[in-house]
Amino acid sequence: MTVTASLIQTLHRINRQKADIEGQLTRGPKVIAAARAKLQAAEQQLADVREQMKKMRIDADSKQLQMKEREDKIHHWEGQLNTVKENREYQALKDQIAADTQANLVLSDEILEILEGLDGKEVEIKSVEKHVADMQADFEKIENEVASRKETLESELARVQAELAETEKGLSGDFKRDYLRLVAAKGEDAMAPLEDNCCSGCYQSLTPQLIEQLSTGKPVVCPTCGRLIYKA
Repeated sequence: MTVTASLIQTLHRINRQKADIEGQLTRGPKVIAAARAKLQAAEQQLADVREQMKKMRIDADSKQLQMKEREDKIHHWEGQLNTVKENREYQALKDQIAADTQANLVLSDEILEILEGLDGKEVEIKSVEKHVADMQADFEKIENEVASRKETLESELARVQAELAETEKGLSGDFKRDYLRLVAAKGEDAMAPLEDNCCSGCYQSLTPQLIEQLSTGKPVVCPTCGRLIYKA
């Protein structure tokens, strides 16, 4: 079979189909990985909020314990007020009771603030939990769609590869070796149609001699980018 522009055009079309299918097969795992990353980010956000809530509860419990211990001391000191005989000692106890009472008021405000924050965290957790559930559903949907699409694409790829192998039988000798070398290096970009007397791959003008050769229906090699040029 003579190597014609029509043959190269057909090879270009099939190689582009093959590259497109292979690209879709390659993108499948990437789409799944992106969905998995979103799910993991949501799960991490939920874990972070829960950890924040845990620390807030520990902080609240610690402050409540401090408050209880201080209340016990205040109660003890108030009992001692009736037993002291010196004004200096009496005043010292009164000052200590006042200081610890004030400190407990501050603690009480801090505990109330934490408890209010915990209420907010409860609302946040419910929102993040819903987000995680949504991301989980999206991930499973994408995973199933990619798996289903993969089977179809692999079948289509096998058909295109068989068509390509059959069409490549029309090549022989040095031209076939050059073609296979170019396709191995450039894939579907190994060929390009002529556009306005230019190689459509690199947009460089061709010489009149090459244009004349193309007009006879034979492909030529672009002297600039090395693509096989054909006249569509």
